[in-house]
Amino acid sequence: MATTRIKDVSKTTTDLASDEYIVADGATNGTQKMARDDAYADWAAAYVAAPTTYKLAPLNSGTNKIDATYLPTGADTAKGAWDANANSPTLIDGTGTAGDYYDVTVAGSQDLGSGSIAYTVGDVVKYDGAVWYKIDSVANVLDGSATAAAGRTTLEVNSIDEDAEATGTKLVSPSLYFDGTNDYLEVADSDKLSFTDGTDDLPFSVGAWVKMEDATSFPVISKFGTSAALSEWVLDTHTDDKLRLRLQSTSSILNDAIAKTDVALTAYEGKWVHIAATYSAESAFGSAQDDIVLYVNGQAVAITASTDGDYEGMSDTGQPVQIGKSGGSLHANGFIKEVKLFNKELSASEIEDVFRHGQLGFADQWGGASGAVYTSDFSAGDNGWDSVLNGTQLGNVDGIFGRNDVLSFTLSGGSVTHRVRALNAGISMTQGKRYRVSFDYYIPAGNTALDGIRMLSGTGGGVGATDITGTYGAWANYSEDLVWTSSTGHPSLYALDGASTTVNGDGDLFYITDVKITEIGTLADFRSERFDASTGKIYDISDNAFVGTSATPPSVVGRSLPVYETGTWTPTITFGGGSTGITYAAQEGVYTRVGNICYVSGFFTLSANGSSTGNAVIDGLPYTSKNTISSYQSITFSRVLNMAGLQSPIDGNINGNATTITLNDTGATGASNIDETNFTATSTIRFSGTYQIQ
Repeated sequence: MATTRIKDVSKTTTDLASDEYIVADGATNGTQKMARDDAYADWAAAYVAAPTTYKLAPLNSGTNKIDATYLPTGADTAKGAWDANANSPTLIDGTGTAGDYYDVTVAGSQDLGSGSIAYTVGDVVKYDGAVWYKIDSVANVLDGSATAAAGRTTLEVNSIDEDAEATGTKLVSPSLYFDGTNDYLEVADSDKLSFTDGTDDLPFSVGAWVKMEDATSFPVISKFGTSAALSEWVLDTHTDDKLRLRLQSTSSILNDAIAKTDVALTAYEGKWVHIAATYSAESAFGSAQDDIVLYVNGQAVAITASTDGDYEGMSDTGQPVQIGKSGGSLHANGFIKEVKLFNKELSASEIEDVFRHGQLGFADQWGGASGAVYTSDFSAGDNGWDSVLNGTQLGNVDGIFGRNDVLSFTLSGGSVTHRVRALNAGISMTQGKRYRVSFDYYIPAGNTALDGIRMLSGTGGGVGATDITGTYGAWANYSEDLVWTSSTGHPSLYALDGASTTVNGDGDLFYITDVKITEIGTLADFRSERFDASTGKIYDISDNAFVGTSATPPSVVGRSLPVYETGTWTPTITFGGGSTGITYAAQEGVYTRVGNICYVSGFFTLSANGSSTGNAVIDGLPYTSKNTISSYQSITFSRVLNMAGLQSPIDGNINGNATTITLNDTGATGASNIDETNFTATSTIRFSGTYQIQ
């Protein structure tokens, strides 16, 4: 199509209807013309004056850029920092440009028109064209959730139970499988495993990892026999699959205290789960069940506490502790590992430590006696609190503000140190061990100077417990867990005046009663990697070194290594079973155990051979030998000096089911036993060998 110029348009007119129209009459007479540049300018001015009419965005005069007003509403524009505490710069709903946002640099709460909102540093406040709203910082992603567990749902990460399953599966130790019919492990009875001092229950805690094939009646660990007279405590699941801790009186099977989870553990069948229970033993027997807390995967869970009959407290029975069994006939069906006993009430954070890390911190990892080191009895006297300094003690004091069987300590002298000490009370506390010390005390409000008590080990220095002050004219209780740092095992109570042990209070006094000192810590720690398949035994790694045995032990599943152990032992010599007058210039023994094989060596030199007579036997081997003919192992003697009447080198046989070596002279006419006549006062023997252990 040909190009048509305006002047060629076939239109003729001389008058315009209005100024709205452009003159284009096709004539070249010049009477109705407009310069091209003038037309452009007029058009541009019209666009700027009414951009929304022509749908064109003008450039601003400063930078020749499109003004933010004409940008799309979905665009975000950073506006800088905002002080949420002072609302600076000032923001208010209904004012602003959609897409504008500020970074919160000062925390605070502001109502910008839609209710008060709390802002944290790192949040963003943004305008949507009508309302300023908050965008949470990534660091505050859990805001609005009461707990991390609630936040997990929003984050779509593993639940705590899924984490527990992963943790239990990834534990490097093997696990023990119990078949639900016969398998179990048994630890011989020990007073340390009975949580009573003969009068009161003592606190304890217990926990383990389990993977139950059947959660119904799953015994984890118990000191619970076939009758009430042989029962003390059990951690298990009941017939309803609920986890429980049961405390048993020996008077009747109906007199017990029980705490049971509100929710059954059926959902954990086939999964690793960590279970634990703590018992504070603080309340009267009738409320003992309320002192129990149950934990699943490191978290306390809701429980129902109950009693059958009248719970009267636990007794120290002869019942062994059993893993995977209770009551004589109930057997665990599934896996158990990491079984731990503590003779203290673990805190919630300590239970979580055991769940997440497998053990407690530094001071709690040794094994102590569960029975009290000392329980006072002031009913007949001072009960061994008989070492005093500038004062007078008196036991069997009754009627002291409602209490009987009380010990009093009265100050004498001037401005000096005053002390009462349990020197002959039978207390022996070990340096570096952890103890709980508790007692009730009464400080009369009428004292002139004495206003507190300080406990120290020995006669000064050493352990300094927290000063006991601030309660006057009423009975109060002091209780503290501490590591004993002194080599002196006798606690002392000093009178205080403020923070000073120099007290000028002639005639001032204080009273104490119900003193208890108890070792606390890891009582037993049975780990699957310490199960020796060659002997069918499990070895406790706490200081108590308990050993679990069984005629029908569980099977070990997973990586299994022989138990490895090294140590020392002391060889001794007897003649006819006697050792009267025998003394040594030197004695030394070392051993290495791998599984059921023990490598042993020893050395001794006599300084006197004594007066006993009979066959010579070396005693003191570190493990009892296996009782089979094939296990009789020979010992090699590498050095023998200052002996008498020997016909040939000494030969030694390790006796079966014993820790002894019989010495023989294998002469030309046959072996004969060596006796006292072959030893002198300076005989020396060095030997080594291997043997199988039980």
